[in-house]
Amino acid sequence: MTHPFLDLPPLTAARFAAIEDRVARLLDTRQDVVITQGEALLPLEGAIRAAAGPGTTALNVITGPYGQTFGDWLRDCGATVVDLAVPFHTAVTAGQIREAFAAHPEIDFVSLVHAEAATGNTNPVAEIGEAVRAHGALFYLDAVASVGAEPVLPDAWGVDLCVIGAQKAMGGPAGVSAVSVSERAWARMAANPQAPRRSYLSLLDWKERWVDGGRKALLHAPAQLEMLALEACLKRIEADGLDTVMARHRTAALATRAGAAALGGGLEPYVYAESDAAPVATTLRVP
Repeated sequence: MTHPFLDLPPLTAARFAAIEDRVARLLDTRQDVVITQGEALLPLEGAIRAAAGPGTTALNVITGPYGQTFGDWLRDCGATVVDLAVPFHTAVTAGQIREAFAAHPEIDFVSLVHAEAATGNTNPVAEIGEAVRAHGALFYLDAVASVGAEPVLPDAWGVDLCVIGAQKAMGGPAGVSAVSVSERAWARMAANPQAPRRSYLSLLDWKERWVDGGRKALLHAPAQLEMLALEACLKRIEADGLDTVMARHRTAALATRAGAAALGGGLEPYVYAESDAAPVATTLRVP
């Protein structure tokens, strides 16, 4: 008995590479883009373990639970971690980032979550990117929740490692994710003797065996159904237009905030300032 999900030809390296190219266009990036075969925690952890280690001093910005997790990974890698925590109902500012650099000029790595789906806040990455570039640190960004709901522009913002997932604002599958990697980030990984190698967490394996090989041979059998779902998701965004998709999220977020205010009775948005509120998720306070 046949089934359209089962009787499929193998996903070729050429098609895999073409889907990566679509992700690169979505991010408007000329950096290398690697699609990883797992939920976004895979490249989030893999990128930290590849780029950070003993000798790294990391500024870890905490605006929600994922920032806390990144700090744990960085410490586990042997990095010295400077935590910058702000209340979860607000956003961090570029001024706070600059103050941290002034207090700790040795910082050479910055980890930040763009939008926290768990708390409903979003951070001003463009302004923060300017501060990080001026300081010369490597910039790692979790854009898993924000991509598709608001602009995500690694090149324009100076982001060296930008991780995305398809399962939130993009409306795609949860089983695949992607990371864009700058030349500076590849160099940092190559210089790190503790970077994972011959490991599912290894981005360097993808660099050497996939990217440097001209994207001709995959490292392992791809997650075929998830890759096809990601391709369909990207095609749908392209057909509708990214600006249109982002506008839908913004409209829904504003309507939800307004609806909560209209209902009253102690129900209100968790993130007080509209400018700090993420389009991808609106969280509410209850009485």
